[in-house]
Order: sequence, then structure tokens, then C-alpha cells
Amino acid sequence: MKDFKLKPEIKYGSQSLGWIKNLKSKKILIVTDKTMVKLGLVDKVISNLNGSEIKVFDKVQPNPTIEVIEDGIKEYFMFSPEVIIALGGGSPIDACKGIIYFSYKIQKEHNGCIKRIPFIAIPTTSGTGSEVTSYSVITNKNSKIALSDDEMLPTIAILDPEFMKTLPKVVIADTGMDVLTHAIEAYVSTSRNSFTNALSLEAIKIVYKNLLKHYENAELIKPREEIQHASCMAGLAFNNSSLGINHSIAHTLGSNLHLSHGRSNAIIMPYIIENNKNAYEHYFEISKMLGLPSENIVEGKNSLIALITILKEKMEIPNSLKDLGIEFEEYKKLMPQFLNDIEKDICTTGNPNQFTSEEYIELLTKLYYGLM
Repeated sequence: MKDFKLKPEIKYGSQSLGWIKNLKSKKILIVTDKTMVKLGLVDKVISNLNGSEIKVFDKVQPNPTIEVIEDGIKEYFMFSPEVIIALGGGSPIDACKGIIYFSYKIQKEHNGCIKRIPFIAIPTTSGTGSEVTSYSVITNKNSKIALSDDEMLPTIAILDPEFMKTLPKVVIADTGMDVLTHAIEAYVSTSRNSFTNALSLEAIKIVYKNLLKHYENAELIKPREEIQHASCMAGLAFNNSSLGINHSIAHTLGSNLHLSHGRSNAIIMPYIIENNKNAYEHYFEISKMLGLPSENIVEGKNSLIALITILKEKMEIPNSLKDLGIEFEEYKKLMPQFLNDIEKDICTTGNPNQFTSEEYIELLTKLYYGLM
């Protein structure tokens, strides 16, 4: 028997944040970062919480670390919230998931049971899909730990497009390409199915039609909402199908070279498509669906690579790691660490092709120099 899980309940559209006025809980913990506080977005959430005692944990940083999770767990047990809210991009939501995961684990070990509380995710970027997944990525020194557990699935996800109105272009570009990576990897995953395929294809189509419009003018409501929906759909897809080595490699590059996750995914994507020979037919199907040149399987695969290359060029995303100013000698020294991280990454098993260490080294070298 196989499962397809649909959770959380999703509130979406303008003014959907107002739904939290319905909460009757006395104690609410908000997990976020200092940028959300500075921009007044935390105050915006608090203003919709009537008569509740609020505790704000704002220590989350990009690529949340084990140390941040430990601090959050202490806050969780000291405050004993009745509801927990994650506000921000992928990092605050992932951090909140880590806090919940380990807090529940501690409760079970000490008490033999878990006191579960509602978990509300409010994303302020469109990219990770973390608001609808049971995955969390935590950084431990120079390694990323990918957790997966249904305990981390939010109860409610709130997609309010007002939060995306003032995003910088670089964030729109990086997170938008992260959405595309999620959808494509879910579509070609070894655990793909009819449900995930439908969500993936629709997410890809939405990104194709709306990402550049959103990038060029974040004030436009329609493209902003559409990309937000695509991010959520891609999240639902990969939560049920898994991802692939595009993400495994992005995780290790992010932790070892401190690169943006979405940007890493965007740079890597064409090279993964070229080397995932077992998925050529599926890449062809994507191109055909988008109306790209696809008279045969190879042309379809090439058209998809060309589309991604054009999107990156228009949004000023480099084609190689060398273009980011990374020194090859430093990169070469990290190769053993890269291989170790990729092998252990939870996403690797879902990739349509499995590679030897020598093949990974060849792929990573091409990725550095921009060689297809």
C-alpha cells in the first residue's frame, strides 16, 4: 500500500492572515527572525491575535543551526505555548519544525506521550514550500541534516500575498527557481505518482507563465499569488514523492560554501537534467506541455535546459560556481566532503539515476566550470 498525504489546511488570498483572529489560545509562541521583527511583519501578525500572551523567538538565521534549535526548544518548554506560529521564509519555518520535532521527542522519552499543539506556518517568500511539507533542513557545522517526520507537518498554512509585495528581486529569482526545482525533481522522482505528477506539472506551468512577471514587478498581485500557489503545489508534490540530487548537491554547497539554497538549485539544474538519462522522457513531457520544441525526447530535454538557462540569464543568476568567485583549489579540497554529504542526503535515493563517486566528481567539476 502507498500513501498520498494532504495536509495542512490552506488559507490563501488577500487578507487570509485575518484567519488567526479566530484563535482562542492564551499562549502563542512565534518563531521568526530579526528581519521579520524589523520589517514590522511580526507586529502585523500580533495585531491579529486578540488577548493572547505572545512570546517571540527571533533568533533564527539563514540555514538554521542546531544551536538555534536548542535555544528554541528551551523557549518552548519554558513558555509552554498552546499554539506555535512560524513566520518567515524557509529558515524560520524549518527552525520551527526542528523545535517541534525535538520537543515532541523529548516529551515522548520523558513522559511516554506527546502534548501536540496546533502549528501555523505563514511563509513570507514563495520558494521552499516548507509550509506544506514534513521536511526540515538543519545545519550542523558544515553539514546539513535533512529531517523528515509527519510531526513537522503544519496544521494550517496561511498564504497571504501581501507578505510578498516588497521582496527584493534577488529573493524572487532564487526562491522562484527553487519552486521550479521542486516541481521538476518531484516529477522525475523514483516515487512519482499520478497525484504528484499533476501538482508538479501545474506548478511548472505557473512558474513558466508568471515568474518573470513577478520578478520584473513584485507589486503585480496576480503573478505574486500564482507563484505563491506554485510554491505550495510543488511542496505538496515533493512531500509525497521526494526530491533528487539537485537538492542533495545544493544542500552540501550551501553548508560548505555558504551559498543561497535557491540560487544553488538554479545553477545546478541544467547539469542534473543533462545527466539524469533515465528521466529524459519525463523532461520531454514537461517541454511538450509547455509548448517548447520537442519533436523527440532529446530535443525536449534540451529545450527544458534552454528554458532554465534563459530564466537564469534574465534574472542574473550565474551558470557556474566559478562565476560566483569560488576558488577551484578550495572547491577541490571539499570534494570528499561533498561526496559524503550527497551520499547521506535524504533526497539522493529519489533521483532517477544513481551515480558512482567518479561520476559525481565529474559532474561537480562540470558544475564548477560551466561545462555541459
